[in-house]
Amino acid sequence: MTRMGALLQVHPTSVTSAVDRLEAQGYVERLPHPTDRRAVLASITESGRARALAATAALNGQVFEQLGITEHQTSQLRTVLRALRANAGDF
Repeated sequence: MTRMGALLQVHPTSVTSAVDRLEAQGYVERLPHPTDRRAVLASITESGRARALAATAALNGQVFEQLGITEHQTSQLRTVLRALRANAGDF
């Protein structure tokens, strides 16, 4: 859970609150860490995975498939974003 907060750049309390809601909806489950009794892991359930895949497909269809720019512009944008992420250490 601490790692999720760091990756998402949000306060640990926000992660706990989000996991609470997702767990109540059956999308994640909390599991004990196998080697650290102080840590708790959040694991996506099959229902959560199905919901995430459906949401990804809907987002891609509604937002990213019709960008309003040409294929050439899209290619240029990818190139610039890749360089930006590489310089930031994302790759």
